[in-house]
Amino acid sequence: MLTAYSDDRPSPVVGALGAITLLTLLAGLVLAFQRSGESELPTASGVGPGRIVFASDREDDLDIYAMNADGSGRVQLTDSRSVDSYPSWSPDGSKIVFESDRDGNPEIYVMNADGSNQVRLTDNPAADVLAKWSPNGSKITFSSSRDRNFEIYAMDPDGKNQTRLTRDGATDISSAYSADGSKIVFQSLRGENGDIWAMNADGGNPVRLTEDPAFDELPVWSPDGSKIAFQRTRTDADGYDIWVVNADGSGERQVTRTKAEAVAPSWSPDGTKLAFHSNRGGGAKILVINLDGTGLAQITGGSGYGSYVPDWQRDPSVLPPTTTTVAPTTTTTRRPTTPPTRRPPTTRRR
Repeated sequence: MLTAYSDDRPSPVVGALGAITLLTLLAGLVLAFQRSGESELPTASGVGPGRIVFASDREDDLDIYAMNADGSGRVQLTDSRSVDSYPSWSPDGSKIVFESDRDGNPEIYVMNADGSNQVRLTDNPAADVLAKWSPNGSKITFSSSRDRNFEIYAMDPDGKNQTRLTRDGATDISSAYSADGSKIVFQSLRGENGDIWAMNADGGNPVRLTEDPAFDELPVWSPDGSKIAFQRTRTDADGYDIWVVNADGSGERQVTRTKAEAVAPSWSPDGTKLAFHSNRGGGAKILVINLDGTGLAQITGGSGYGSYVPDWQRDPSVLPPTTTTVAPTTTTTRRPTTPPTRRPPTTRRR
């Protein structure tokens, strides 16, 4: 399904988004998106090449949309009357992987970039969520609770050869490949709280990269492999900000500083900007910011509906060389961890 729009037509927000299972990781964020009281932002222009795919409830339930990086040329790609969310571009831009509960529980699907040929890749009674492509398009990483707690898995683009990569009593979730495909970054509760970890693409040599009292979540690797962006809960207020850390865990730096939410970062093709969704000014909308924290601008509106979890298509013609450096293995002493019974960290209780 592909529907084109020339204007921002608001529609009612999905009824408290009660249909979203906790395992889709959006419910807590959407329910918290009240008016922030901060000033309106300029509209983004000249933000670079590539298209952005995202989820929106502008048609009464969460569906997948795509648009140009400046917000123009928006098209609706799915219309399943269910929850379609967390889309991710294939490296060549020809396909989009996403999660949906259209068949009763969250599963991973893939479709062509125009919304055609929607195919289910996973079929499991447990939740399969948060899929991301490898940089050469040969693998898709995702998270699944099929083994009692969330672990990281990888599979072929056709859904075959589903392989478990992590084996820990704590939640491991929200994974993404490095730019050269040799590493996978993910968030884990195997420490005292949610932190960012990295491991080899086969699951070996897991290394903790962040260690903070706050929750560090939804990590994504920069196009050149040198940095990782993620969201961090605030310790002095309820909410999230976007942070960046070097690939070896050094040089943590806060990018957004707002009273509002700043959630689900995605890198621009040249690695100089981040797209994310926020409730700044009221209603969930997609914003863009320079890596140094300047140039905050608005890509989508947010009146009466929300726009969430953007993924910025990477244009191979502008990608810089790729390198991946991860901190050496360290030994961390921690308390024994039992399989968590609470929701994954991106929907922490408020």
